[in-house]
Amino acid sequence: MQVVKKVVLSETFPGILLIFFTLFALLCKNSSLSEAYTDFFRANFTVGFDDFQISKPLDLWINDGLIAIFFLCIGLELKYEMLRGQLKNIRAVSLPIFGALGGMVVPALIFAAINFHHDFAMKGWAIPTATDIAFAVGVLMLLGKRIPSSLKLFLLTLAIFDDLGAIVIIALFYTDQLSAFALLVCLMCIFFLFLLNYFHITQLPFYVLVGVVLWIAMLKSGVHATLAGVIIALFIPLDTKTKRPYLHAVLHSLNPWVIYFILPLFAFANAGIDLKNMNLSLIFSPVSLGIILGLFVGKQVGVFAFSYLAIKFKLAKLPENVKYAKFYGICILTGIGFTMSLFIDALAYKNSDIFEHADKLAILIASFLSAFIGYVYLKLVK
Repeated sequence: MQVVKKVVLSETFPGILLIFFTLFALLCKNSSLSEAYTDFFRANFTVGFDDFQISKPLDLWINDGLIAIFFLCIGLELKYEMLRGQLKNIRAVSLPIFGALGGMVVPALIFAAINFHHDFAMKGWAIPTATDIAFAVGVLMLLGKRIPSSLKLFLLTLAIFDDLGAIVIIALFYTDQLSAFALLVCLMCIFFLFLLNYFHITQLPFYVLVGVVLWIAMLKSGVHATLAGVIIALFIPLDTKTKRPYLHAVLHSLNPWVIYFILPLFAFANAGIDLKNMNLSLIFSPVSLGIILGLFVGKQVGVFAFSYLAIKFKLAKLPENVKYAKFYGICILTGIGFTMSLFIDALAYKNSDIFEHADKLAILIASFLSAFIGYVYLKLVK
């Protein structure tokens, strides 16, 4: 039991779990279990009573609901790091800020350059801009002491800013037609969250109650409901009135649910791609090429180029005891888009099969390429 507990609590296990459920989803979709797999995630699940009901397929409950908890954890981590942690000093985080910016700009430009002629395809320009924190860090931890702690911190910090960029992109570019009444309810919920924070209320049920109403209002407003998680996080107090850590305690209690249940379930629900009847030549279609080249090439080139320029112009400095050769290996790992890219793909194309799921397959190919080549590169380079 001690061995099992040690493996489960290791930093590599979340990445291994994601790989397992991705492969399991592919197996289910391409075997006799295909129909059962599809029917399970497309089954309608209704919550409510009388005329007030929310009815959605199970996969949308996962993508719109459970992933909001994932964004809540990102928001909590970001708030804590900015006020108490590594992001408190702007000079200490300038390099990952520039790296994250390059890791969004260059992949988006590569995708746009390949798909500019197709309006619907262009909706997916943000797909290759994302980095999967759990997967990337999991691969990095497999390398153990070969990787200096300063580089691990760089990847973690860059991933946080990368996710912040993803949140901004979702808010600005992936919202539907807005409902004025629902937005008014959202503003009222934000005001109540402000009051809870102002009076230093640290009873979690109050935040849960207001948060659920905020999530429903956002769902109806046209703004993507997952952003409710980030908004709630901004108003969670750092400490209790007696100065005991509160925000960090909430994050600590939610994190296991996210890494051991929500993200694996999300991967299982979204990675099931039917390869049986797929025309594999579609992997060379503009959308697939845009995603693969954006993630695998654009990410590493963008992160490295922007970081290098920031260092040369003395806007940032290279992590301690690190050479450019090893630093580039970390840049390769940022091409692991996986769950975040799949999430943006679902928003961009509304789970359309117009590309015969070659877009999702491209995400998996690019992510596994970045993970494998990044791992081998870092294993070999000194």
